Amino acid sequence: MTNLNEQDWQKLTEELEAIEIPKEALHQARLNAVHQHRLTKKRKRRLYSVASVAAIVLLLFVTSIRVSPVFAEAVAKIPGFSSIVNKIAYDKGISDIVENNYYEELGIVVRQGDYTLTLQSVVADYSGMTIFYNIESPFENSEVNITSLELSQQGIPLGVASSYISSLVGGSSVRADKVEIMADDELSYDNMTFEFNLHLSDAAKTKFVVPFTLTKPIEPPKVYELNQSVIVDDQTINIKQLKISPLRAEIILAADEQNTMQLLKFTSVRLIDENGEEWGKPRDGGMGFGILRDGEVGIFIQSNYFRQPKKLTLVMDWIEALPKGSDYLKVDFEQQKVLYMPSELDIDVQVPSSNTLEVTYPSGTGGGQLLYGIVDQEGQDFSGNTISTRFSKEEPNVTAVYTFDFDNAVNPIRLNINSYPLYLDGKVEIDIPLDE
Repeated sequence: MTNLNEQDWQKLTEELEAIEIPKEALHQARLNAVHQHRLTKKRKRRLYSVASVAAIVLLLFVTSIRVSPVFAEAVAKIPGFSSIVNKIAYDKGISDIVENNYYEELGIVVRQGDYTLTLQSVVADYSGMTIFYNIESPFENSEVNITSLELSQQGIPLGVASSYISSLVGGSSVRADKVEIMADDELSYDNMTFEFNLHLSDAAKTKFVVPFTLTKPIEPPKVYELNQSVIVDDQTINIKQLKISPLRAEIILAADEQNTMQLLKFTSVRLIDENGEEWGKPRDGGMGFGILRDGEVGIFIQSNYFRQPKKLTLVMDWIEALPKGSDYLKVDFEQQKVLYMPSELDIDVQVPSSNTLEVTYPSGTGGGQLLYGIVDQEGQDFSGNTISTRFSKEEPNVTAVYTFDFDNAVNPIRLNINSYPLYLDGKVEIDIPLDE
């Protein structure tokens, strides 16, 4: 591989950089997973009291360099490869994890029928866990999907993702994937043994149950209680806490109830040290927990856990917002009519059937997902009743086709605006007190 000429290197680099991360689908998966997790948590509180409950979101990448810090580190040591790895492995937190050896190599190989599953490595902290794995077969398997994936502890699930995104590497016979577990409560490591459960859609319905045990100490988070209120464009934002773990940093904030604008998304969030180096949102679509209209929200950014900055500043700008009362759609699906659509929004809304909505909107939305939060006429929450969401992009717009399960819903239906590129005039900028 080191004998590639300059033209081949250029072609390889361009192909890798041209791969598009499916942010809209990833964001929809996160929203559905978090919502489903909260419903399950309420129904099975006693069962889940044994272990912290996590919402699993699959972030499946296209090359082993992107998904495995072990492999990326090895490749980076090969002469001529480091510059390409630096372009692909763009998460500074993951880079720091590799440099500080804060991961466990598992190397667990399990064969079931025609398939071989390899658990490569794991990164664990109290905010969650990231597991890198491969699935290999002696034949082309692009039509075989993951039908179920679960991480459990003593048989108790730590969470389940509601949808999956597949990718192939090294030809169509190998999948190199990454699973991220993100916990809305801290994970418990009183027991360091877990089970990785994966089901495939092949004819044999292949199932993997792979136990693994962590042996390295789990680093505690660095927690900074901020409790500061800032005003941006006459809107008050309460910055409550910054929690930095090895895998990710999380900013916890809330919007003041007296605000005249409904805050939607903080499109740009970053930590800046005394040298001007930035840690911003992960480019793989990493978001966080919560919806601002529901109260408190957590926003994930890259971690600088292994750094010792002398100064740290939190900057948040490009804050999406709409006037309260103009931040939703109202649709009568039985009559296939749009009853209300805010005049501030440059969108086109169609109702093709009694359970389908088609919306075309600008592609610049910070979260990539225009709608989230569905309530019927009687106040019932149908946010978890999205059967499917299909996206197509034709610049400068995105078209999303939503299919819902509205069998028990009372029309009309309210659908809240989750993200739209209208912004407050101003930004948040506060210094973080580093003395713990």
